[in-house]
Amino acid sequence: MKTLIVYAHLLAACVAVGILLIQDVALIRSKGNPLDTHSIKELIKSAKIVSIALVALWVSGALLTVIGYIENPQQYLLNQKLWAKFTVVLILTINGFLLHFYSFPKIATGHGISGLNAIEQIMVMMSGAISSVSWLFACFLGVARSWNYTVEYSYIMSIYAAILVAAIIVSSELLRF
Repeated sequence: MKTLIVYAHLLAACVAVGILLIQDVALIRSKGNPLDTHSIKELIKSAKIVSIALVALWVSGALLTVIGYIENPQQYLLNQKLWAKFTVVLILTINGFLLHFYSFPKIATGHGISGLNAIEQIMVMMSGAISSVSWLFACFLGVARSWNYTVEYSYIMSIYAAILVAAIIVSSELLRF
């Protein structure tokens, strides 16, 4: 049963990250210009699929956590990498609400990112950077088995924060082109 849940977890992550990367490339290619009707429809459809995948990830992740705890109640929850992954997934979930209820409506207005005021541009670019980094970092933590019980939460989160800052800087520079 555990293997099936891990497989479902992996498939949901692959679907979400695959769609995320495709949409990121499409948005970068738009160079901040208004999106056409087809691109807006694709963005909305993709957002719905990623939302479903995120729910599947939360459910399968919760099940895996319960199984892990049942298998090893003395140690399982002491894994600081696990807590870092929970934190990153919580951040990407909260950021998902920002994307769906703020950034996507701004992008779909017909003005494009470059047609937004400076604060709106920063919010859209930051939410996109947070999304990309968080999804990819959560997936990395899922496969970083050697970090189980060996790496401190603060160290993991420092790496995450550094990558996040770099991504925000890069995304703001991309807006200039």
